[in-house]
Amino acid sequence: MSPIDDSPAPSLLLYFDASVHYGADNASPTSAAVGYHVDDGAETVVEGSERVDAFVSSAHLEFRALLEAVRAVEGLGTRVASLHVHGDADAVVRAVDPEESATPSDRITRRRVERIRDAVADVPVVTYRAVGRGENERAHALARAAHR
Repeated sequence: MSPIDDSPAPSLLLYFDASVHYGADNASPTSAAVGYHVDDGAETVVEGSERVDAFVSSAHLEFRALLEAVRAVEGLGTRVASLHVHGDADAVVRAVDPEESATPSDRITRRRVERIRDAVADVPVVTYRAVGRGENERAHALARAAHR
């Protein structure tokens, strides 16, 4: 019989962002990347970034960044008491928040919203908040770093 884990489940803060680099014409994308940062208010729990080879739009990248972040939290293999999601893509935050009535218009985005919600379904409290770039700086830096 394994010992009972009676350690308190953490409350986590999640930040996500995407980054696109454009060519000299400032219209043709040359690379794209996503980044996320999760902490417990005192120290980093998990963070990551990755380059994305194919994408449709910057909005799709933001959904991808959030999806990668919630998958990382899910992959921690530990109970989470609450998850507080922060991003500077207001439309993405509204679309994934079940308390909002925003519904994504395309199939890819609707599928990502479903996957995001499924990944956090076992977390008792999930909140969503749109923040300014200054509050999302670490996730933005991680996304930018993935271009290299």
